[in-house]
Amino acid sequence: MTRLRYGLLQRVVLFLGAIGAMALIYAVRPTIAIETARSADRFVDSICVGTHWSYTDTPYGQRYGVVKQKLMAAGIRNVRDGFYQNRPQDLGKSGIRMTIVADVPDRSNGDEKTIQAIVQQIQAANAAGAKIDAVEGPNEPDLFWIPSRFNKTYKGQGFPKGVMAFQKDLYDAVKRNPATAHLQVIGPSLGVTYDPGGGRPNPLPKGSLANAVDWGNFHPYPGGNPFSFPFDYNTTSKYYWNSNFPSVNIDEFPYNFDTYSPPFAPKPMATTETGYSTFKQSVSEKVHAKYMPRLFLEFFRKNVQRTCSYEFVDEFEDASRSKREANFGLLRHDLTPKPAYTAIQNLIALLRDPGNRFTPGGLAYSLDVRPVRNYREPFSRRVVTYDRTQYVHHVLLQKRDRTFYLALWHEVSANDTSVNPPREIQPPAMPATLKLNQPIRTVAIYSLGDDGHWTTTPVRLTNNQLELTVPDRVTIVKLVPA
Repeated sequence: MTRLRYGLLQRVVLFLGAIGAMALIYAVRPTIAIETARSADRFVDSICVGTHWSYTDTPYGQRYGVVKQKLMAAGIRNVRDGFYQNRPQDLGKSGIRMTIVADVPDRSNGDEKTIQAIVQQIQAANAAGAKIDAVEGPNEPDLFWIPSRFNKTYKGQGFPKGVMAFQKDLYDAVKRNPATAHLQVIGPSLGVTYDPGGGRPNPLPKGSLANAVDWGNFHPYPGGNPFSFPFDYNTTSKYYWNSNFPSVNIDEFPYNFDTYSPPFAPKPMATTETGYSTFKQSVSEKVHAKYMPRLFLEFFRKNVQRTCSYEFVDEFEDASRSKREANFGLLRHDLTPKPAYTAIQNLIALLRDPGNRFTPGGLAYSLDVRPVRNYREPFSRRVVTYDRTQYVHHVLLQKRDRTFYLALWHEVSANDTSVNPPREIQPPAMPATLKLNQPIRTVAIYSLGDDGHWTTTPVRLTNNQLELTVPDRVTIVKLVPA
């Protein structure tokens, strides 16, 4: 009996020792998970710009041919606008798709005939060569349907009841018609800042339009987030309150999702307006070039189905950069490219992969990001620590040839907006180790520069890992599997 007890005790000790050794091994060795990639071309498809073809006193009307050529050269496939002459048909014949904004005419009361006229116009335009693939409900009706503005109603009702009735009738009419049933129906956007905590709630009730859309809609312009926990970071007091980085309202403190998605839940969201003006009190063209590629990737990362930058062209000449509305374009008023245009053009050129749909595979890897301590910020000369390693964001993409594209960026603000004009910040690149757990044949690193062009560096893996520094510009690691 004593021997049996001893033998059992010995086996228990050996078993526990083995468990302890395994625990020690797994504590020391980082977990390498398999992440499923997303289609690179699906990302390219999510990129959209707003246009104003009917603004005849701007380059959209005065130099339409050149604007169209610049749009095609950028590789952007989607525009958002209303009907004007034969613009949808002409753009469609060049492969450019359109999201049409549907609304009641100014100072009128719409009804079912208004909806039917919109659907029939879409059907006729597509039959004549247009590629309208989405129709969107009224644009910011909480601003534009009010009596003091354009006095729009539907079936005798204003905002919000009239807008809800309009959207439901629009959805039913589009889906009943075999010629338009394939269109994505996008919800109405809102223009007022509402409070997710209930102080000024969204006037569209939760779930009220879930059965009237394929995609919900919001206009999350990045520019401070007062609905966040105040903390100091990146040389900025109340960091989220006084920052304008692309994900400021949709990620760590997702005020815009929390406020504007409930009427459409559980449907995914689209963003039919967002972006930056390059006037003096917003962002410089240098910061604009940093932010715009990040913006499209951030929104795609958060499962936004289509993201439309407002807008493609600066509408008016403004040499002093004093007017906000004149400076939202990716192109200047004279149609020369801002660095952000070049950056988007090169991002699309690297990632485009048209063809039949495919199912992306997975990549076994880990990314170990480390803090930067005692960093002297060049502009403010402050010595600070960057220890929020979770601000290195990524999107893993794959093409049909099975090549992976790992997009990385330091999602941090380049501006302190507590002062006017904003104080520019130069955050550090974050050191990181990329460890791969599958054979990789070749690796190349693409880094966007101040001018929007790629710097390409072929590299070799050491022990199947790669040392990186991740700046606040998009960097892409191209990985060709063995």
